[in-house]
Amino acid sequence: TSLRQLGDRMPKSDRADLLATIEEEASRLSSFVSNLLDMTRLEAGALDIRRDWVDVGDAVRGAVARTAKIFPQRRVAISLDDGLPFVRADAALLEQVLFNLLDNAHKYSPPESVTRIAARLTANGALRITVTDDGIGIPQEALGKVFGKFYRVAGGDGRAPGTGLGLSIAAALVSAMGGTIAATSPAANGKGTEFAILLPTHETGLDPTSNPMATA
Repeated sequence: TSLRQLGDRMPKSDRADLLATIEEEASRLSSFVSNLLDMTRLEAGALDIRRDWVDVGDAVRGAVARTAKIFPQRRVAISLDDGLPFVRADAALLEQVLFNLLDNAHKYSPPESVTRIAARLTANGALRITVTDDGIGIPQEALGKVFGKFYRVAGGDGRAPGTGLGLSIAAALVSAMGGTIAATSPAANGKGTEFAILLPTHETGLDPTSNPMATA
């Protein structure tokens, strides 16, 4: 209303602040509606889950690129082991899961900190993807609740950022793709949180270290 009424009479700095606020609130509302629609489709069983061979590196880089558009000043360190196997998953939904975890990490950690995303093959042949931040961490009593709908942990200022749907959607999508997700806090040095995803890398009789696309 102020911007419409005052227009050019408002100082440029004030206009810029108002426009930034409008943009931020519009983005937040869009995210909330998108998450709500995703959760509704998941609960109704109406979300089509593809099971294609997916390059996890592509999903990681795609999620990081999407996050950078919203948090252009934030730094993300990527660590991918060499020779990672392809996984049976939905490429778009896996990227969405990683985006949700990165988005959550940025909201709960200092602007100057580095969020880390890594992928490696475990000893039993599963693929482990982790997103780790240096934020405030999650109280032990809340660790079992963070994947619940609308549950939010208060930040350092006492406010709870986000919609409370991102982690619950991530958990539901990971489960639908045959994987598991868990949170550990503190992650290191008494602070931060690590979210770890485990995904199966092969079907019965398939070597998990091979590239299935080579024989598809």
